[in-house]
Amino acid sequence: MITPRTVIGARFMKAGRMYFFETGGLNDVDVNEFVIVRTELGKVVRRATGADLFTMNKHKRMEEDATRAAAEMVHARNLRVKILGADWQFDGSSLVFFFSSDERPDLSELNAALAAHFGTRIEFRRMGARDETKVMTGVGTCGRELCCSSWLDKFSNISIRMAKEQDLPLNQSKLTGVCGRLKCCLIYELETYQEVKGKLPKLGDTFHIPSCVSGSCGTSGCATTQGVNVVKESIVVGMFDGTRKVLTADELGVSFAPIPAHTKGVGSYGSDEVPRQERPTPVTEAGEGQRKRRRRRGKRRGSRPPGP
Repeated sequence: MITPRTVIGARFMKAGRMYFFETGGLNDVDVNEFVIVRTELGKVVRRATGADLFTMNKHKRMEEDATRAAAEMVHARNLRVKILGADWQFDGSSLVFFFSSDERPDLSELNAALAAHFGTRIEFRRMGARDETKVMTGVGTCGRELCCSSWLDKFSNISIRMAKEQDLPLNQSKLTGVCGRLKCCLIYELETYQEVKGKLPKLGDTFHIPSCVSGSCGTSGCATTQGVNVVKESIVVGMFDGTRKVLTADELGVSFAPIPAHTKGVGSYGSDEVPRQERPTPVTEAGEGQRKRRRRRGKRRGSRPPGP
């Protein structure tokens, strides 16, 4: 029998991934209340105090200064690296820098310089195009703050097929977001379009409308689908006598399953996935991990075994 456990869901950044921790006896925490946790134990230590909030705000100001200092050091060393931000661990044990680069730069000397400057352990995290935009924030073409910066905790796999299934014009400038990738919102209404278009007659389909009982029109099909309106849940048909009609899903006797609130924004996008700030992975030194793997030499197909 599985023993139920009470856990608390917490985020380390706005629109960040939700992590769950043992309550540690703290069961009366309110939503949006700050808590102190131990990530290595997965446990809540205590409710954040005024002193903790002061320390957090202090770290935020220090992170801005650290970002500027790191950017100046990168510029002085002519490294093709863009410093996106910094994150001080709450206990001050380490300082994480987020960066983007088209190359695999050697950051060992920069690491040592930053460690000497800040007097703490330095770690680097490379970020993809979507993650970079999430950190930098911005405003989308809809006029609102970017979804990835305001509420989207993970990225979904977005493809051009989604735009095609929603009959959107394949205009790259309109389908591309601030990050230069396909917009995340292309998936929001996809399930609704799939549900409606999957049950309404397809374009070119010939069929009998409900009022034509048992093919009383005397044809193999008295209506042909000429257009589909997913938003209005209706179709335009051409009748066998040359007239056109608009038939709704109700008139066709078609019903649709309820589509729940969008939840597929929590899918995985692979390398552009939001990094775990509380468990940063340091960048490997130049040349490390780049050793070529030796190919195993096996027998060729059809080759004869060596003779005695």
